[in-house]
Amino acid sequence: MINIALAVAALVITALVFTLLQVSWFISIPTGVIVGFLVLMILARRVQVKLETLMQAMQKEIQAGKIDRAIDILKQGYALKNHQLFVEAQINAQIGMLYYLKKDHDQALTYLNNGFSKHFIAQCMLAVIHYKRKNYDDMRKVMDLTVKRNKKESLVYGIYAYLLSQMKETDAAIAILQQGRDKLPKDDRIAANLTNLQNGKKMKMKVYGDMWLQFMLERPPRIQQEPPQHLRQRRKAMFR
Repeated sequence: MINIALAVAALVITALVFTLLQVSWFISIPTGVIVGFLVLMILARRVQVKLETLMQAMQKEIQAGKIDRAIDILKQGYALKNHQLFVEAQINAQIGMLYYLKKDHDQALTYLNNGFSKHFIAQCMLAVIHYKRKNYDDMRKVMDLTVKRNKKESLVYGIYAYLLSQMKETDAAIAILQQGRDKLPKDDRIAANLTNLQNGKKMKMKVYGDMWLQFMLERPPRIQQEPPQHLRQRRKAMFR
């Protein structure tokens, strides 16, 4: 990674300069480490700012309904992949999520398989694709790793338990929710769904709101729209 190489170079140069100035190693080496760390932080921040700019542009395209354009914008971030660790994996995760929302699971699978493992939403989408394709062993592997690396994310336990319950593996689903309850004892969503399964009822994942709906595993709730003004007036006249 370029940023790490530059930070190490800064460390070495600083230590050498101090040595040439006949400064003690007890001072030159710690100073070099500090300089190297500062250089790394500055370079990392520069990359982060560039990525944030891309993400903002991506969001605007998504809001305009232009997902393909949003994907093209994200791909520009690959130019930074050699500068900092995990940049490529993070971009892959984001692109994979967009293809998932397009219901293009073939493309989504390609990117999500190479995505950042700590991006729990992207990893859950990967698991859902495996589930829909009945690749249940792959689904379990993805979710086991996702739970391991995202122990404080309630939705991860909920998704895993939901998929298992849909596979009629209720005991395994209960075990996952119990694991989630142990890690997040104050999470009412996990507690409620655990009680539902233990009582032979279905899980209620809508408590997770839009985070749940983006997986498209259930139909979104119908929104009751108010009829137009002229129809409301006509209805009132009929019942007078």
